[in-house]
Amino acid sequence: MFRFAKMLSVAFGTILAASTVSQAQVIYGNENSHLTRATQSMMAGEFETASRHFSRAVRANLSDEKLVSALNNYCAVEYALGNFEKADEICTKAVAKDRRYWRAYVNRGNARAALGQIDDAKHDLERAVALKPKSRIAKNTLLSFRNGKGTLLAQAH
Repeated sequence: MFRFAKMLSVAFGTILAASTVSQAQVIYGNENSHLTRATQSMMAGEFETASRHFSRAVRANLSDEKLVSALNNYCAVEYALGNFEKADEICTKAVAKDRRYWRAYVNRGNARAALGQIDDAKHDLERAVALKPKSRIAKNTLLSFRNGKGTLLAQAH
């Protein structure tokens, strides 16, 4: 059973890495079971469960690349749960680890907009577009923000 779970985890990571070759960040097969469970729960819309597992995963010994991605997804989950201050705090940690990780700026911008921090939100969303000008997510989120519409979350891939 353990072998099957490990093979499944490696296969999932390999598929994930292969699907993101064109992007700046690549996630390799991970051995952190909390990170795997968090990602699976997030994709299934089970945000409370995902939050618990992301909380544990980010305290583990992750590479910086995996940590930034995990923090970004943790931020998105907290935003989805309506925990905007916590989302802002978590995304700020992701940005501190990697100032070029545009997805964290998108998610932090959404959290800050929800907190009424309009200038900070605008700055974050503009920074995301500046970092990744061809990103539809970054551009559409900034446009939605300017038009006073909903938000888009930038999930790490």
